[in-house]
Amino acid sequence: MRKKYLSALLFGALLFASAGTFTSCKDYDDDINNLSQRIDQVASDLNDLKTKVDALGGYVENVSFADGVLSVTTGGNTVTYNIPDKTGVNEVTLALEGNNLVLTVDGTATTIELPAGESGETPEIPEIEVIDGVLYINGEAQDLKVDVESNVTIIESTIPGNETYTVMVNGEEVTFAKAFADVRISLETINDADGNFYFTDAKFANTTTSGNPSGKQENGIHWAIASSDIAWDGPKGNIKAGMVVGQVTAAEVSVRPINYDLTTAKLTLVSSKGVEAPVTVIATPGQKQGPLANGTRSADVNYSGVEQGDYVLSLQFDPTMTDEEMVSAFANATQTGNIKYALAVDGVVATDYKFIIDTQLKADAQSSCETPDASKFVIGGEGDYRSSYEYIDGAWRDVVINMPADGLAHRMTYLDGRIYDMKVAINARDVNDAEVYGVTISDDGTCITAGENAVNRTFALDVTLIDVNGNISTTETIFIRFAEADQQEVTLSPVTYNVTPAADKSVLVDLGDVFSSLSASDAIAINSLSNVTWAIENNDAYFLWNLGTGTGTFDYLNYGRVSSDWSGGYNRIMYYDENMNGIDVSDDKMDENVKKIRYARLIMNGTNYSNSQAQDGEHLISITINREISASDTDSGNRLVKKVNIPVHVVVPAWEDLFKTTSQWNGNTYITRLTNVTSTQAQISMDAFQDASTAWGNSLNDAIAITELKYATPDGRDADAYTGSLPTTVGGVGAQLVSLDYAALTDDIASTHKLTFTEMSAKAEYVIGGVADFTIEKEFNVQLKTIFEDAKLVYYIWNGSAWVAAANAKMNASDIIVKGIVDADNETITNEGLVLELNGYKHRIASAFFDGTRSIALKANNITGGEFDIKYSNSSMSNESDINIWKLDAQAGGLNVNVDRVEQDGVKVTSATSIDSGTSGSVTLYFEDIMGVQTEASINFVKQ
Repeated sequence: MRKKYLSALLFGALLFASAGTFTSCKDYDDDINNLSQRIDQVASDLNDLKTKVDALGGYVENVSFADGVLSVTTGGNTVTYNIPDKTGVNEVTLALEGNNLVLTVDGTATTIELPAGESGETPEIPEIEVIDGVLYINGEAQDLKVDVESNVTIIESTIPGNETYTVMVNGEEVTFAKAFADVRISLETINDADGNFYFTDAKFANTTTSGNPSGKQENGIHWAIASSDIAWDGPKGNIKAGMVVGQVTAAEVSVRPINYDLTTAKLTLVSSKGVEAPVTVIATPGQKQGPLANGTRSADVNYSGVEQGDYVLSLQFDPTMTDEEMVSAFANATQTGNIKYALAVDGVVATDYKFIIDTQLKADAQSSCETPDASKFVIGGEGDYRSSYEYIDGAWRDVVINMPADGLAHRMTYLDGRIYDMKVAINARDVNDAEVYGVTISDDGTCITAGENAVNRTFALDVTLIDVNGNISTTETIFIRFAEADQQEVTLSPVTYNVTPAADKSVLVDLGDVFSSLSASDAIAINSLSNVTWAIENNDAYFLWNLGTGTGTFDYLNYGRVSSDWSGGYNRIMYYDENMNGIDVSDDKMDENVKKIRYARLIMNGTNYSNSQAQDGEHLISITINREISASDTDSGNRLVKKVNIPVHVVVPAWEDLFKTTSQWNGNTYITRLTNVTSTQAQISMDAFQDASTAWGNSLNDAIAITELKYATPDGRDADAYTGSLPTTVGGVGAQLVSLDYAALTDDIASTHKLTFTEMSAKAEYVIGGVADFTIEKEFNVQLKTIFEDAKLVYYIWNGSAWVAAANAKMNASDIIVKGIVDADNETITNEGLVLELNGYKHRIASAFFDGTRSIALKANNITGGEFDIKYSNSSMSNESDINIWKLDAQAGGLNVNVDRVEQDGVKVTSATSIDSGTSGSVTLYFEDIMGVQTEASINFVKQ
């Protein structure tokens, strides 16, 4: 005991002297309780940290740990949590100096004053050492580990649609949803059957999937080597001696999230071997502001350019490249084919290897530059804007039409790969008109802008070209006529949609001033809801449900009506004013109400989502608003008024958002008891959870499935703890039990009288709304209790107002501890006396006889969760679970006593010597259940 005392004292000193953290399971309960409190505090602090992060939006951009500070950044704000530095423990020594112990932890000494030994004996000093972080006392491992490294671990998950940061501190963890900052890029333009895009001649035809590029010389990128500097006052400035490259097709890409600014990232083209192409990749948002793109497009009144969130990519070549490098740099080692590149964003590959740079095999050798041609003059990055001839200034001339007068800058380019640069100026005849009507050319000479006053007016531009060989063209006048800016494209703030098991799966969208800002004439001309179209953008098949017409989707004949006017359909769209009052915008009431719209609710009711293939992450839906063309307009049909993009972030809730644990838990461990036990079968209930809210009708638990239940074998392997199949329903009317692997469970029970395993690991899952991608999971531990584990003998007395458990049982003058009476439900005491309590029930003790030589059975009839009668009998036990009382024991004040029998009145104790009044003792009943597991229950008594 002296040695054990010193060990305990030593442990306390270690905790005091070290900054390390200890965990143990031996003789140091008080210290462990203190540590548990510290860990609980860590859990509380982490939860508080998550609460603060959630209040700022919940989506985390970065998590880091340095100098004892955990930092979480979200929405540009940083939340911190201080974690004490850990110095760690690597070496521990102990020495006796006089009557004191000197404990040295990593060079720091602590003196431990010892009490005087008995009769001046020298205390026996335990030997201690730390090996691989484990403390040994006298060579015995103490299950006490010393943390010698930081206890903070940050795990970043990059699984698409489930990007998270998980922070673990001392075994506690918290998970944050990652902000939508990881850019996802898809290639929108392709020009071969394999889905590749070729950076090639500016006028190369887009063959899409109908065939492959011809590979002909004239299709490649035009280039030449300038032998000397060439003076040029166009946008690109003087040509320096070296590489000169002509106009090159530009690739169109779609970027998600749409609010990610690709222009701020470093973009490179990287081969599968990690080699960067010797080019600079430039991203420009939108076609109307972008450079020349692949393909042609005839005049299109409703052309909207590239949707928001899309970019065009152009290339700049290294001017120091040689002609040999220009030919070979983008080809494979054998010069038999082009290298395929992927687009990398800040060094991280973000696309498939689908980009090809196709250059001519020899330099251009043009003797003169072509004359500027209106048919090749391009505004807005794409296509051929040339109309039929018009009679201007006494001659028929080509006119480039339909550049919108929207106040935006539109890039001017020239559709010919031989051309290096183009300069454009407003013709002298229109300089004054340009000032009046708001037509300007940007300072760098690349873009043209027109205000709304320029609509339907024609302006003359002077255009001059220079080719890759440095030849400068004559200056030609090209005419351009501006069109009405008949489309506005608006992107709203992202909507966060939390996936829900509720019947109402609505998406509420704040439309801001989308409708209220309409002009009176537009509001009237919208006329019908058929002119307000909802859609899912980018061919996204993974939104929550369809937005088109047809069975199971939105009924366009009825949506928009107030609830009382709703006459059919399953899904619908409702509109509301700024006070969330329903607005009737059915056809006959559209005019006066459309400008009142502030909110729209996309409504779907049902247990499951209509799109079982839905996925979480970012999606983009849109509203297109058209108006009827009036008789005074030159065109007929509809005209686009406004297009509204709405990013929707679909978020799957955490397990804890839907479920909470039942009362049968201890920390992260679910406690369950064997039930339906026979000589060949043992089952357990896994009904471990209940709904976190009553909002879902307290029925979610019915659909929880158990997908994993394992135990650790003696050799450390994980093995299935069950036979047959795991339950797909653990709660409710259809609850299913798990049949455990009986052979494995009772493998050595004959010699140990214990189950082979009582600890298991489990995984539960719940599928929200019938969508596989909306599956949430919970991993937890399971503690298995045997049939009679926790059984105890309790003596109840009446205190004048209620039956209460007495500290000691009463033994009467006949040396009998009187049996208590329990009601028919085995729950309520109706008379003073002794009962057996188990699993929340008070069990009867029926009359029987025990003579100390025969094994009399304690039977639990049809064990189904713990509610059963306890009886004693020496008769046959057919069709019932037999639990044997294999031993009875008693002690009383030093007397030689024993349990004579359990009889109708209670438990009879006998002694060779009379048991005097006031004598205290105890009685113990030893059980062995049908599986062979042994349990005991004791109670103290006092002779009356």
